[in-house]
Amino acid sequence: MTLVELLFTMTLIAIVLGVGLGSLATLDLGGRASVGVVQSTLRQANNWAVARRAPARVRIDPARGVIRAEGMDVIGTWHFEELPPRGAFRLDGSVVGAELVEDGFIGKALTFHGLQAGARHEIEVQRDPSYDVSTGFQVHCTLRPEKVAAGQVLRLGGSVGIDVTSRLGLETFFSAERLDEFGQPVAAGKATVQTPAGVLRPDRWNRITVSYDQSELVVFVEGVAVARVEEQARVTKIDGPLVLGGGRRPWPGSIDNLVITAVGSEEEVELPGDTSFPSDTPKEIVFAAGGGLDRTVHDQPVRIMVDFADGRRRSVQVNLFGTVE
Repeated sequence: MTLVELLFTMTLIAIVLGVGLGSLATLDLGGRASVGVVQSTLRQANNWAVARRAPARVRIDPARGVIRAEGMDVIGTWHFEELPPRGAFRLDGSVVGAELVEDGFIGKALTFHGLQAGARHEIEVQRDPSYDVSTGFQVHCTLRPEKVAAGQVLRLGGSVGIDVTSRLGLETFFSAERLDEFGQPVAAGKATVQTPAGVLRPDRWNRITVSYDQSELVVFVEGVAVARVEEQARVTKIDGPLVLGGGRRPWPGSIDNLVITAVGSEEEVELPGDTSFPSDTPKEIVFAAGGGLDRTVHDQPVRIMVDFADGRRRSVQVNLFGTVE
């Protein structure tokens, strides 16, 4: 090379390096990482709601700067078409004294009406590791009371219970536990909610849902919330079988279309770098089954802000149809 060619080449290299380093300096890598964490977590919950056709949510702790996706997993379903009833995931169980009736909610149904005390259907779910309802659960079923009389409908080990009261109401509970200063679970009594009398219609099928999500225990009848109580405790470990019926006196009614779901969650993710959530950040974003925002919780799009140490602020928005921008 001549001296002129060498100087020309070095000048071109200097120009290219200068432009490249200048562009690299303008990249907001920390900002992109923080916003990416929020977007990814929101999309996880949205995908969960779409794929499983079940509710999902994102929980945010602004004080700790962490975010986590949660969703519902179906862990058991039973339709009572034969004895012993066949359940999903090979959870069939055994029947003691209970019978089938032809006029169920869908096909046949399991009945305890007019039977001896102790008539029941037992499934040893405590042996299945998927039956972990410590962070929340839902129990869906249809009940048909034959008359105004109380009795035990369902026990999920000693952890969850559903009873019908003497005036056609419902009483539900779960056994609560809290973590002590060493992180060990300690029994904290029972969280109980009782509905008003008459929420169940006699001699007709009633669709029931009992839901707990570590914020409140709610009872729904025909899709309408009829009783609720706030609670944040964990649910105790399931230590016994799922029992339908049973108790010292048989419940005079029938049950059909039982579905149990448990809350599953991803690991908490912490915002990277010098970023944080503002103190007024929504604590949870709830997706309905199918992926859109739950309209009973959110009546407009949800915006989540991320603050930076230098005063900048970025936002992520979830539209009503569940899309994340």
